[in-house]
Amino acid sequence: KSLAAIKYPRQNKSFREDVLFYQAQAYVEEQQYDNAMTIYNELIQSEEHAGQAFLLRGKLYALENKFGQAGQDFQKALELDNSYEIYLEIYDIYVQNNRQADGAAFLKDALNQKPSESDDYYQLGRICYELKDYGKAEKYLKKAIEKNIPGAVMLLGRVYSDTGDYDSAEDLYQSCIDNDTSVSLGYNGLALIAIMKGNYDDALQKIQAGLDTDEAEYKEELLYNEIIAYEKKLDFKTAASKMESFLKSYPTNQKAVQENLFLQSRVTETEATASENVTSFSDSSSSPSDVSDTQSKASGSTQSETTDTADTDQSNASYNSAGEGQSSGDDSGSYQGTVDADNDGYDDNTGVYYGTVYGTDTSTYGNYDSAGYYDGSTGY
Repeated sequence: KSLAAIKYPRQNKSFREDVLFYQAQAYVEEQQYDNAMTIYNELIQSEEHAGQAFLLRGKLYALENKFGQAGQDFQKALELDNSYEIYLEIYDIYVQNNRQADGAAFLKDALNQKPSESDDYYQLGRICYELKDYGKAEKYLKKAIEKNIPGAVMLLGRVYSDTGDYDSAEDLYQSCIDNDTSVSLGYNGLALIAIMKGNYDDALQKIQAGLDTDEAEYKEELLYNEIIAYEKKLDFKTAASKMESFLKSYPTNQKAVQENLFLQSRVTETEATASENVTSFSDSSSSPSDVSDTQSKASGSTQSETTDTADTDQSNASYNSAGEGQSSGDDSGSYQGTVDADNDGYDDNTGVYYGTVYGTDTSTYGNYDSAGYYDGSTGY
């Protein structure tokens, strides 16, 4: 209807192409790839948006497992715009298709360019972080922080966390609070470190302090990490209750939707176990002394099992969104760094939420997100 309502297509060419990007993305989401491909084939003829069209057509080829054609389109996109942002978007597409090595090859090419703008240092920090060159990532991100580039502090904190340098991470986050630059970010970062160390009560205190600032920017991250802290404490009932409230405010947070399924299963499992214990005692015909002995043994068994469960959950295993155990950390319970292979802002092992650390889209194509449509904001 929007396209049909454009009376003068030539005079409104840019707007029409913007609408076409929306339409193509809708087709992609409906898996009507042929229709989306037809639109991208038209948009690559655009003087203004050809680079973005090549990028998104390449992404569509990747969805269809046509990686040879995808690579060709990515190269054409870079010929039109070889910004660090485009390199990183290409890398993300390969990551989403479990082809990190192919994506890393593009990132290595990006390192051949010299930074010319303030934001370039942040983008280089991102690239080095993805390539796990943490030393260079730290150098570039410190320069980005000096230039007040959004996202640089959070990503540098992740660099320190990945290398197990929790002291530097804590100092970095504490400086955000002391200097009043981004207080909620600082508390969120300190909470993340506390969760990684297994200090869940301390994490909850930091989260509450961050929420008390009334800064909206990191509220979603803080509220989500509050849920994770309760989950790590094995307080599934409280975690599930807070998740219910969280989803009312952030219904499109897909990670939370998945995590909610796991929490609900744990609550149901816990309630069922408690019900079985009550039934077994009420049905017992043993003498008072036998019951006392049985209760004592049951109590000891329950405490032992709870301790074992807590040790497992807090020291060398966590649960992913599907409720499956994942290894994280060594036998001493020391968690070794963060992992975010899919770049969704969540640690793959602990489940904690870092949020979007990738800053703003400064491409010449405007504020299109990695899916290819305009998000109406300064970030993607």
